[in-house]
Amino acid sequence: MTMIKCIVEFFGVPLKTTEMKVEIELKEGAKLKDIIAALRHKLPALEETIIVPGEDRMVAGYTFNIHGHFYIDGYDDDQDIKLKNGDRIAVLTIPTGG
Repeated sequence: MTMIKCIVEFFGVPLKTTEMKVEIELKEGAKLKDIIAALRHKLPALEETIIVPGEDRMVAGYTFNIHGHFYIDGYDDDQDIKLKNGDRIAVLTIPTGG
């Protein structure tokens, strides 16, 4: 399976927890849980802050914005996200994203 690299940017996430943006590698056809798993591996400090400890799920109140569409973990995981190499993924608090 083809691997792609994406940039994840954080908005409304405590800066002491993470960097402003990070590059992750994903399999083509990745789902939300795959993005979260890659973030848990790359930035363990996100666990408990925005990622449920020991799970590939977001804490309530955080969402993804990919290609202008908001994805709320647990509701949209079956949707085809269609990420491409170089795509940007925003992680937002729900109040930050609207």
